[in-house]
Amino acid sequence: MRTKSIVFGIITGTIVGAAAALLTAPSSGTELRSRVKANTTEISNSIKELKIQLMNVKVDAIHASKISTETIKAFIEDVRILIEGWKQDIEPNSEEIAKSMKEIEATIQELEMIATPKNES
Repeated sequence: MRTKSIVFGIITGTIVGAAAALLTAPSSGTELRSRVKANTTEISNSIKELKIQLMNVKVDAIHASKISTETIKAFIEDVRILIEGWKQDIEPNSEEIAKSMKEIEATIQELEMIATPKNES
């Protein structure tokens, strides 16, 4: 979107500048027509050059997009590898962690039974 605005501005500026230069410079009708024709050719060449440059920008943008996609895919794969490594690192400890959690829960239940007053009837 921004590239279109820049190109539109360049083309508009070129046309307005050329028209202003032609119309304000003192010359005869024949000279004016020949200068208009020369400037028309120059503007046409400028537009063709801009078109080529825009095509190059388009190709570069597509290339950059592909590189970005490949980089993101590589990053995601690296993260997956790291997560799998982490899982493998903690797996031997997971059973001990589960056992410790059960012991803690049992201790909490015992403490709750001790702390809760029994209703004596």
